[in-house]
Amino acid sequence: MKNPYDYLIGGFSFIFIDLRLYGEMPDIAPDFIGYAFLVYGIYLLPVFHNLKRWSKNFAIILMVMSFLVELNQWFGSLLLGQVGEQFMQFLLIVFMYYVFQLLLHIHENKQLEVKTFKTYQKFMALMLCGFVIDAFSMNVEASLRENLYFLGAILQIIAYILFSNYCRAGSKYFKEMKKVHSLQ
Repeated sequence: MKNPYDYLIGGFSFIFIDLRLYGEMPDIAPDFIGYAFLVYGIYLLPVFHNLKRWSKNFAIILMVMSFLVELNQWFGSLLLGQVGEQFMQFLLIVFMYYVFQLLLHIHENKQLEVKTFKTYQKFMALMLCGFVIDAFSMNVEASLRENLYFLGAILQIIAYILFSNYCRAGSKYFKEMKKVHSLQ
């Protein structure tokens, strides 16, 4: 059985990492591929729960929306612009809320549940602060805007690292459980 945590962190990496050449080109690691990884990772999670179905459907919707935002960037249209990117970032935060709620309900290991909850609290606080800083930094003068963008990016990088560490712990637990089930 494939490890769902590998797909979760891979998907989140595609979404988080923005590889734009020369600052003007669209992202060469498009976000919709990351959402496809997240859909598959959620599908692989060992649980039958309404949150799983809902999270997977939400990821599919985000995959389609991010494809449209990416097309908008490729064609150079200003139809969605920065508002589209900010809206997608907000929807990512809402999506991650549901993913963490799902992850809290899938294992019967108290230690992993505690790590999930603590990661969830820190992740949400950092992502929301970074989102608010990015969203409102466009309203300040140019000299301060770059510093605010940098601060927002640092907060979101820390959130990404927290989620990566959590997925590594979840992956380790998943491999241990797979060994136990294969011995039976």
